[in-house]
Amino acid sequence: MAFDWSMIFDNFGIKKVGSTDKSKSAYVPNEDQKVALAAAGKDPSLRATFAIEVLFDASNTSLLSSYYNSKRKKLGRTPEARIGRGLVHWAQVGDEIVIGNKGTRVIACKVSASPSIASEAGRQLAKNGNKKNILARAKQATGKPAQAQSKVTVFVRNPYVVAAALIRADGSCEVPACTRRLFKRDDGSVFLEVHHIVPLAEGGEDTLANAAAICPACHREAHHGRKRAKLRTALAAEIAAKPLP
Repeated sequence: MAFDWSMIFDNFGIKKVGSTDKSKSAYVPNEDQKVALAAAGKDPSLRATFAIEVLFDASNTSLLSSYYNSKRKKLGRTPEARIGRGLVHWAQVGDEIVIGNKGTRVIACKVSASPSIASEAGRQLAKNGNKKNILARAKQATGKPAQAQSKVTVFVRNPYVVAAALIRADGSCEVPACTRRLFKRDDGSVFLEVHHIVPLAEGGEDTLANAAAICPACHREAHHGRKRAKLRTALAAEIAAKPLP
């Protein structure tokens, strides 16, 4: 499933980094990216420096970057908006760069780093996406997921189901009466894992009704615990009794 950037950003644009961007140490945003920057309140005429958040990159979570108008050498040419410093050093020739805004936040990502793993895609959607749209997409999910062939057969999970389950859980383990202490990620979000109550390998469906956001300890118990059948029954009843968000 291709990653739907519109579910995260209010506005966004995608551009491939060219050799000129690197040789001049100045990334030239395209028109869609300039719209996103303007929507975030960034004006190149102010020559401001600000932090650009980075998604899906464990080594770089924020890039201190400048945004300015560069004077053109030839007479009569209008100034060109450019981004310098952090972003241009992070970007490499050939990278497809997404730049978008979420309100006043400016966020960037390399398309090549966009998640194929639904758990990470879902986490970012739950954190940054439009919750109304995510829940609508998750409720449309029906039936069993597609399969992809590699060395083994894997299920192609729906990231909107993952995101909606995390939204429904609202930072708490969905296993009934779980009292285990939860820990937080670097971004402050609670670490929960989205589990299929009836496993996909057993014919379970990749739907919100068959998904639960649970803590790592409960997740291990659900797969390997001696009382996992009892836990599955209790978890299924708990999720069935919850109204869809």
